[in-house]
Amino acid sequence: MKSLLLLDLTGRVFLQKEKVLYWLISAFFISLFLPDMPVINNILIGATVLHGCFYNSFSEKARLLKERKGIWMMVLFYAWQILSAAQSENGQEAGTMLVLRLPLLVFPLFIGLLYIREELKDRILLSYCFFTTIAATVCMIYAFYQYSLSGSTDRLYDDNLTRAIGRPSVYIAIAVNLALFTYVYLLQKKSFAIQYKGLVFLSIAFLVVFHYMLANRIAIISLYTAFLIFAIWHYGRAGKILTGVLLVAFLLAGAALMIRFFPRTADRFRQLTYVGNGQNGLLSTSYDSSFLTPDQYNETNFRLPVWKSGWQLFRDHPLTGIPLGDKETALMEVYKQRQLDFAWKARLNMHNTYLDVLCNLGAIGLLVFLLGYVIFPLGAGWRMRDGLGLFIILTFAIAMCTETWPDRSIGCIMLGFFCSLVSAWKRKPAMN
Repeated sequence: MKSLLLLDLTGRVFLQKEKVLYWLISAFFISLFLPDMPVINNILIGATVLHGCFYNSFSEKARLLKERKGIWMMVLFYAWQILSAAQSENGQEAGTMLVLRLPLLVFPLFIGLLYIREELKDRILLSYCFFTTIAATVCMIYAFYQYSLSGSTDRLYDDNLTRAIGRPSVYIAIAVNLALFTYVYLLQKKSFAIQYKGLVFLSIAFLVVFHYMLANRIAIISLYTAFLIFAIWHYGRAGKILTGVLLVAFLLAGAALMIRFFPRTADRFRQLTYVGNGQNGLLSTSYDSSFLTPDQYNETNFRLPVWKSGWQLFRDHPLTGIPLGDKETALMEVYKQRQLDFAWKARLNMHNTYLDVLCNLGAIGLLVFLLGYVIFPLGAGWRMRDGLGLFIILTFAIAMCTETWPDRSIGCIMLGFFCSLVSAWKRKPAMN
């Protein structure tokens, strides 16, 4: 607790500007898990951005901007969004989307152009893990309370599990992914910020169970794949093959137990076998595959016809794309042409960030997005041997395959902040 409150010896000697940045970012982490409080979110984002504006000199920001190619591309991507919005017939929708996506500009400019040294970085990461664990605990308690009232096990899964904080489970699942990666990172490097290892291991065990009950397939696949890669790389490099094998066996045994006690998550994976080639007017949201039939569209297979619709939209406008404010209307027309009643009635977005950018900005715009949010950050992480940064970027890169992150406020905030934070903790180049 002393580490979190900056009351230990190292925390006390932080510069005043570092302490202010730490407390502002910690407050921002809390706001991520507050239910539908946009005013508080915006105030904390504004305060963090304002402090970041004066945290370092503008000459250093200019130097870092020149060196961090990913930040260049992030800023260029948002600038392109402005140009796209200016060409929109639906100016109101375009303006709304620009405001919604503003975190994709301000975080790269005012967090991505800082240098956060190692000691402060670990405190910020521990703070994130702590507040994520607290939020997950609140969600779990509330979900079991709802289960006790209703007797329905649906209360313990997916969006019902995060009802206490009013956040979609898909984004909380990714947030838990990042917390678990970070806990392992802090333990593996034996960070001074970790004072009670027992509590950390208990938190990890709880978050793994909570994460599984969120039942988000892409988050589960990316988490367990990442842990498998880490076990092979870390213990293989250290020559501790037996330890690595035992860890993998432990993870598999844990997964088997969770499947046994929480079968509804396994049901979500069984839905992958349902083709959904009928009943276009119905989209089932049941978490139990026993209530579904193979010809229904469910929360898994509806994406394939939606992606085909998005691809058709891109083929109609391959070079310039659809202006930002007109994209949704154009997509609804394609849904109607393809007789996807469930899609246009619910006004579903493309559920794929890359396809959404492709339809909006064309192939060159997609390349700019990939360079800013995936390729350049991965390249920098590889050069710096930044394993945590690589896992964070890859997590978002995979998650964007099944959701349109820029279409949700929480998606823009998380994507803009964490991609910028990964850039900010890269080693500071020597001054000329």
